[in-house]
Amino acid sequence: MRSFPTIRQDSMKSSARLASVRTRLWSILRRETWVFLELFALAGFVVAQPVLDVLGRSPDFLLFRQADARDIVLLAITITLLPGLALWAVDALARLPGRRVRGIVHVVLIAALLGLLGLEIVKKATPLRGPALAMVGVLAAVGGGLLYAKGGPLRLWLRFLSPAPIAFLLVFLLLSPAAALLRPPPAPAAASPGAAQSGKGGPIVMLLLDEFPLMSVLDQHGKIDARLYPNLAGLATKTTWYRNASTVIGMTGWALPSILTGRYPTQDRLPIASQFPNNLFTLLGGTYHYKMHVFEGMSQLCPPSLCADAKKAGEGATDQSPGGYRGVLRASASMWTEMVSTHDPRQDATATLEEGVVDSAAGPGASTDPTRRRAIVNGYKRGVNFARFLASIRRPKDPNERAMYFVHVLIPHQPWKYLPSGLRYPERTLGEGRFNFGGRWTSESWPVASMHQRHLMQTAIADRMVGDLVKRLKDTGLYDRSLLIVTADHGMSFYPGQQARASITNTTAPDVLWVPLFIKRPGQRTAAISNVNYEHVDLVPTIADLVGIRVPWAMDGVSWANPSATERASSQKWFYPRPGLRRVFEGPPNQAIVLKKGVPEQLLRPQDGYMGWFQFGPHADLVGRRVSDLPVAGGGGTASVVGLDDYRHIDPSSGTVPAQVGGQLKEVASGIPARPPVVAALNGVIGGVSETFASGSPSPTWFSAMIPDTLMHPGDNRLQLFLLDTSGGQQRLRPLTLTQ
Repeated sequence: MRSFPTIRQDSMKSSARLASVRTRLWSILRRETWVFLELFALAGFVVAQPVLDVLGRSPDFLLFRQADARDIVLLAITITLLPGLALWAVDALARLPGRRVRGIVHVVLIAALLGLLGLEIVKKATPLRGPALAMVGVLAAVGGGLLYAKGGPLRLWLRFLSPAPIAFLLVFLLLSPAAALLRPPPAPAAASPGAAQSGKGGPIVMLLLDEFPLMSVLDQHGKIDARLYPNLAGLATKTTWYRNASTVIGMTGWALPSILTGRYPTQDRLPIASQFPNNLFTLLGGTYHYKMHVFEGMSQLCPPSLCADAKKAGEGATDQSPGGYRGVLRASASMWTEMVSTHDPRQDATATLEEGVVDSAAGPGASTDPTRRRAIVNGYKRGVNFARFLASIRRPKDPNERAMYFVHVLIPHQPWKYLPSGLRYPERTLGEGRFNFGGRWTSESWPVASMHQRHLMQTAIADRMVGDLVKRLKDTGLYDRSLLIVTADHGMSFYPGQQARASITNTTAPDVLWVPLFIKRPGQRTAAISNVNYEHVDLVPTIADLVGIRVPWAMDGVSWANPSATERASSQKWFYPRPGLRRVFEGPPNQAIVLKKGVPEQLLRPQDGYMGWFQFGPHADLVGRRVSDLPVAGGGGTASVVGLDDYRHIDPSSGTVPAQVGGQLKEVASGIPARPPVVAALNGVIGGVSETFASGSPSPTWFSAMIPDTLMHPGDNRLQLFLLDTSGGQQRLRPLTLTQ
């Protein structure tokens, strides 16, 4: 038997060992905590603060990707915690080869973060870019790493700053403009007793297009040009066309609530259900028990509890930018990489002007070649919102079921990247890369006119959508019973030196205010044209009367369901450059301009079929002619072409073709007149002619022209550029030597 002292000694040794283990564990925990907090603090300043700051000031970035409150909170937590945790995990794994290796890795991680932080600060505060900015980042990393390795103030500073990322997170979730997206919607206004049992059968179907002036589709006789836009022209023969319909504000985020609430935009609020609880979606889906199929592009006015389809649409918004948590996380990561790049971003990190398109049949003038048709289909798979919207339209099993089908598509909204055939083209960066400075067009005429041509081309995609929607309704047997609305949120003007659509003038008012509006009542089979003084605040009251429901909140708009029983006090148009600021424009004289201007005929040649889209500008007669039919003189100089290699590897079946030819003249031969036009030919046929412009450069040496995809074939294509020499009253082509 062991003696009592021996047992006691063993117990004391065990206690000592346990105390030693506890001390060691506490030491490890304390050391790892400080390591994590140092990395967490720096990652917060390098990643969390800049990203959350931009997202917090740009709620539309989140709205466009249909991120709900759960997605946004999870995103913010991920941005705040994940970088620090990932770096700490790398740091901890570095202990496996030994403590010395881990110490080196830790210093390297700290130095890298300090280098990125220095780069971000200098990039934001100075115009320094490129290798010089990269050198700043390297110097900041080396200097910061050496200071940290010596210990002292820098380490203490990092530990004191460790709570900062949590502060960034709380500011984003509680105080930023994006915080409004996290608030639950208040209860909408209560309907009158028995309201939920009223309302007529048949679905309500609404297609809301974006940035679409009525002028873009009208000929000089005030009719829709059926040569360019056959589906819209056909719609006008089966519906009531409100030719005097106008928007009340020129920005989508403010226009949508006005359209869907019937109220003028008097306050600057986000287009979400918590800010506008009384809207068409909450009325139909909540009070009247409509089954909601709502696909919003730039808003969240329909609560997820009523509109599950909206969330599904956001989860696959586009191939490039899916929605929901994964979408905003991926987009946020891309945005951060732009922030730490040594160059300026290719586009605004928070830009939401992306397009949704439709998988559809070929449009007007499109080729029936199988390869080209496959390209069209492949191109349209990029935008799933409209395809999902069409797929959601089904004949109900219950004939008494009431449904609302709504989709908002950013078509023909910029960026303009689609040809009338449906093929996509890469947009070229020319000069400063921007023709629209802060919403105001450049004062040069050609860049603005060229943009206008591209807008008209993309409007053909809107026409295609209309045709596909009508076809789907007919295929499902719902067309006759449906209340169909096709309209746009606002228009756009194309005047050099003028604002595009926000702060309009008497000159630009006809382009911005007047928008397409077609309403087909259930059972309507004959066309009608109405010139009543419709404003977009009139849509909800008009829909309510047409389907027999009551709207329980006060509205500014009036119902035009029965025009003989409705009056508006004047023929004037109200427009808000921004919420709360109203301007008044005369209706009849401006509408007369809209109906007589004939924009497509002024810019294009609809009578010439598909080639007419490209017969544009003062030398449109040259488009379609063979180079061999014109005299070719001596050399004209040298030009650099953006994306020159693209013409050597064209694959129409990919859905993308290099239809925009752009670049800069580097040398111009002597004897050629100033500002010579640039002629672009593909495979021996002239496809487009561009005027030269400055785009911020000292002299007008830039050019941009659209060329037909019908001139392209798979593989290597021969691109030729010429200066057009008109001296002596004769047209001569002067060849240019091309460089990348």
